[in-house]
Amino acid sequence: MTPRNRLGETYTFCTLVGLVAYAAIATDLYLPAIPYMITDLGATEAEGQLTLSVFMVGLAAGQLIFGPLSDQFGRIPVVRTGTFLFLATSILCALAQDMEFMWAMRGLQGVAAASGPVIARAIVRDRYEGNRAAQVMSILAGAMAVIPMIAPSIGALILQFFHWPAVFVALAVFAMLILVALSKLPESAPKAATERLTLGDILKAFSEMLSRPAFIGYQIAGSFSFAALFVYLSTVAYFLPDVFSIPTELFGYAFALTVFGFMTGSLINARLVMRFGLNRTMKAGLAISLCSAICIAVLAPVAKQYLYTLATLSSVFFLGVGLTASNASMGAISLFPRRAGSASAVYGFTHALLAAVVGAAAGAAYRGRLLEPALAMLICAALAITGLWLINRKPAMSHSDV
Repeated sequence: MTPRNRLGETYTFCTLVGLVAYAAIATDLYLPAIPYMITDLGATEAEGQLTLSVFMVGLAAGQLIFGPLSDQFGRIPVVRTGTFLFLATSILCALAQDMEFMWAMRGLQGVAAASGPVIARAIVRDRYEGNRAAQVMSILAGAMAVIPMIAPSIGALILQFFHWPAVFVALAVFAMLILVALSKLPESAPKAATERLTLGDILKAFSEMLSRPAFIGYQIAGSFSFAALFVYLSTVAYFLPDVFSIPTELFGYAFALTVFGFMTGSLINARLVMRFGLNRTMKAGLAISLCSAICIAVLAPVAKQYLYTLATLSSVFFLGVGLTASNASMGAISLFPRRAGSASAVYGFTHALLAAVVGAAAGAAYRGRLLEPALAMLICAALAITGLWLINRKPAMSHSDV
């Protein structure tokens, strides 16, 4: 590879990291701001948590829009539109005066943010095949994991100097940087379709994807793993101070210790997937997440006595998710190479919608202790591993390691 080509690959990679990171930065950056926001807007903890869930509902719905549109009109024009909408809704969130307006804007922000990950996954599938696509996606996930590690700390730092709306201004600045980067990103989609895109065509494609047992298996494995992770994200701003007496100023550091596991798992996966295949590596990740979730649930009633043990177990849990996430998404999308945008949309829709529902339930069930979030994580991890049965049910797949 020539230096010029290598520079182009690096530029593309960095831009894809930014696109994949939309959901992470839009949630993690403002996690430390939630207590301040609910106080200022006169809301409850459950209503504050709902700003995460409505964002995820928007993220789910938006993928059904942007994925098929990118198959029809190309990846770059569609993701530019989504990024501009993300910028606009971030500014509107900063101007919120009540929780009803905030919920509405967070939902729209989620719709806009969907353009990033759904099209990034499609671009990876456009450019790479099979295990190599999973490897590239793992490297992207590993790099993207830096954002949840540092974003809460950055959010907490912003709050030391500014009021909570400044966090959303920071999200608008992030969107501006992505718009600049997209101006030089090459188009990767196959030749745009000449036929008019109809709702019937979209529904037919979605129905075909959801009729494949292997697709559903990957969907279950990836979505419930992420839902378990989202339980943690939805409640961590509350249980760290309530259970472990960790102040807001140290929130980012405590959060980074556990998210470090996801980055580690993703980077390990990038090496293992080429040797063992995406399915075997994913199985290991699902098993690791389940075992660590069991240990966390057992220790939850006496959590305060085992702070460091639970922090380690959380990192191990995230490591398992890191070994699962990229393999599940690329396994599902690779089943439909000519409609990568639509396949990414179906996968991402269920992924985000399930996280929203589970996250809202976890927030409503929270009682000032670790037990309820721990049990929710355990249930999700147990359900995720059941996806393996459907994946292995159909041997006529393109992956040699099934």
